[in-house]
Amino acid sequence: MTGCGVCGRPLATETAGCRNPLCASASRWFHWNVAVAERSGLLESALNAYKYEGDRSRARVFGTMLAGYLVQRRRLLGGFDLVVASPTFVGPGGRDFDHVRLMLTEAALRTAPGDGPPFDLGGVPAIVKTGPTPRLAGRGHAERRRLAAERLRPALRVPDPRRTAGKRLLVVDDVFTDGRTLDEVARALRLQGGATEVCGLALCRQPWREQADRPAGPRPQRS
Repeated sequence: MTGCGVCGRPLATETAGCRNPLCASASRWFHWNVAVAERSGLLESALNAYKYEGDRSRARVFGTMLAGYLVQRRRLLGGFDLVVASPTFVGPGGRDFDHVRLMLTEAALRTAPGDGPPFDLGGVPAIVKTGPTPRLAGRGHAERRRLAAERLRPALRVPDPRRTAGKRLLVVDDVFTDGRTLDEVARALRLQGGATEVCGLALCRQPWREQADRPAGPRPQRS
């Protein structure tokens, strides 16, 4: 069984197409995404405790996983100019802490110089989210696409394009579902920040589920 060259999910045969619509899109802004593991079992429980219940002690474990993967996949991931965190809004309507940036900080502490590209951890992040946005989890593909374009896109800002212009960037996130968040982040980094290429590294990949494109009910703004 082979894998999709964009999202990494297993394909039934070498000639089978990926079921993720974004992977075949000619307007996709990111190049590819890789994930350390599948989102299931103990990892899923630990990530939920960290992300939704505020158990920050898990950041060290997740950072260690990311650091180990960066070393293991050095040939693939070592050529980037900067590793940046997928932005999180911290404040009213958003999260209590920047869970992705904290994971990245822990990963940097466990990565020796030369084992990977530099981490974006000093001062203002390379890309920020200026306000809360609706969660995309659990929604159909069309709804995810609409919310990403209408709500997430306007909230993304690159404060200092000089730090990203002409660079290859690796964006770290906790979960990769279909790539809508990564695509909007990549769009901002390329259009606002002048990056030449944006790829993704996720702690875990959400197992593929066929999602009906039906309207979703109200959800908390915790993204």
